[in-house]
Amino acid sequence: MTVLLRLAVAGLALWFVAMATGQALSIYELQYTVDPSGASPHDGQVVDCAGGVCVAKFAGSRPRLILQDPAYPDGWGGIQVKDWIYPYDLFNQVQIGDWVELSNMLVEEYRGTTFLHRQAAYNPGYLIVSQHNPLPALLEVSVGAIAAPVFDPNNPNGPGWYVADHRAEPYESMRLLVRDLSVTEMDLGKALDNYRLRDGGGQDCWASDYMNQDVGEWGYHPLVEVGRHFCAVSGVLEQYTKLNEQWDYYQLVTTLSADMGLRGDLNCDCNVDGFDIQAFVLALTDAAAYYAAQPDCNRGLADVNSDGVIDGFDIAPFVQLLTGR
Repeated sequence: MTVLLRLAVAGLALWFVAMATGQALSIYELQYTVDPSGASPHDGQVVDCAGGVCVAKFAGSRPRLILQDPAYPDGWGGIQVKDWIYPYDLFNQVQIGDWVELSNMLVEEYRGTTFLHRQAAYNPGYLIVSQHNPLPALLEVSVGAIAAPVFDPNNPNGPGWYVADHRAEPYESMRLLVRDLSVTEMDLGKALDNYRLRDGGGQDCWASDYMNQDVGEWGYHPLVEVGRHFCAVSGVLEQYTKLNEQWDYYQLVTTLSADMGLRGDLNCDCNVDGFDIQAFVLALTDAAAYYAAQPDCNRGLADVNSDGVIDGFDIAPFVQLLTGR
């Protein structure tokens, strides 16, 4: 074999090694797109993902996790992960607050949302890197930034409900917070489980509680009723698109009772201040008395870190809300 041929073969071998050991992609790299439809540039590819913190879990009939990378707090930082391989070891082992890395995952666009899908054919793997990580801070956005769809009788896909634009796409699968909202309409959307939230300026967004672990699938949170005012509503933003049925909308999906208000605002006056301290201490020391004394506005707002439990891990974020530091 000539020297040039040996060099060529060696170079090709190095290229294959580099391709096989390519660096894992961040959630940002998987989500960021300039495609007007919002599709990932990696759609259909099998990739490794550097992962993020598990911020929510949804069992349903087909389990999934939601991961968020705190390095990208302003957009393109969240992604949903389908674990449909029985007995669902990824879903069962990963807990809220775990940082998890993923390998050999299929990037899939499904009804408007970007997923990482575990499929046995690709021999997927995962690694829980660390536990009890603080959840990325809720990103506060205006209602207009995740605007409700409008009925369009002249849309080329047929008369139906469509978002005017897809400017909410960077927030897909991220934890968001919107303030000063009232429920004005219910029984909306594909499954008739969406409700309309309107802010003081008359802007609307749609929300749903189907992922809320305190509700159960396909129900409304008990506090959701027409006329109810919330100081804030939090959740994970999800897109639902099915153009052959004339649907294209974003929905803010709540995950806990604590999403139905302003975390740390235990007296429900729309502020986190010294008047909330006594109730917070009671929540930590005597949960039964705390729940009995809670006003009707909410029964989960002491779960400041959104892990589903009121405990010592809520102290630091509560103090941070009080002091602004």
